[in-house]
Amino acid sequence: MSYMVIGGTGHVGSHIIRRLVSEGLEVISFSRSGDSARLMDLLSKIKNVRGDVRDLGSIIHAIKMHEVRYLIYSAAEHPWAWTPHSVIDNMIKGFANVLEAARLMDVEKVVWTSSYAHLGPPHLYGKPRVNEDDPVKPQVIHGVSYVVNEFMTSYYAENYGLDVLGLRLGLVFGPGRERRGFGDILVDLFENPVLGKPVKVPKADSMITPQYVKEAANVVWIGLKAKGYKHRIYNTCDEAVSYRQLAEWVRELIPNAQIELEPGEDTPRALVDASRFREEFNYKPLFSVRDGVIDYINHLKASLLGGQK
Repeated sequence: MSYMVIGGTGHVGSHIIRRLVSEGLEVISFSRSGDSARLMDLLSKIKNVRGDVRDLGSIIHAIKMHEVRYLIYSAAEHPWAWTPHSVIDNMIKGFANVLEAARLMDVEKVVWTSSYAHLGPPHLYGKPRVNEDDPVKPQVIHGVSYVVNEFMTSYYAENYGLDVLGLRLGLVFGPGRERRGFGDILVDLFENPVLGKPVKVPKADSMITPQYVKEAANVVWIGLKAKGYKHRIYNTCDEAVSYRQLAEWVRELIPNAQIELEPGEDTPRALVDASRFREEFNYKPLFSVRDGVIDYINHLKASLLGGQK
């Protein structure tokens, strides 16, 4: 019995693999690129499979060859390819193929990482926080894909009896994140101070819902173990902070950090309520956002400066 992480070489996927390996499980990383740079220290402990979610046959073959019982889907298209065609081809068709493969191969469970990209800005809701029952109002094309995939989640569960669970992650930050469009500041705000470089934060009073990548992996692990949940889609984090607050935490750790905070506020998405997940899963995070900042800075000091303080 094994666990296959689709998108296993990506930012979140690689940390999910780390968590599964730490639990002593047999793990397969399934990805289009096969690039294992984020997993070099684990190559002797995992199986690395190249495949494409757009090809249903390649998913079925991997499931059959490795006797996969649990599928974790954490694949996403790069922002520079966010055109309607690429999003439909990769993120919608690809996810549909994953669910269909799981159905055909009698996979025991599918857990996948959704996103808050389905939300619109706060003024569209007229309330301070939104939950899973509030309407989705995506403003970006990849947000539309999450809406469709959440619908397919419910459809496959209700019509085919597939055990599939969608977990909405926040704006994920931490080791391994690349500069990839929205959220680039969540790389520069941490890396630049460690390297002694300046960083400018525009509209520093904007509120976001960050989630440390190790906590995102923890959430997926909780979802994999869970049974008897009442819903198919859950918000998993709701600790909202401003970029200004993140900068203050960085300065506590790196007092000489050259961080320029530009005034202004442009909160891109409504803030969320994740109480349903906390209550139904008895969830208590391992990392608060501040804990994540501390762990990330320590990681960067070790990886970029050889452990220098």
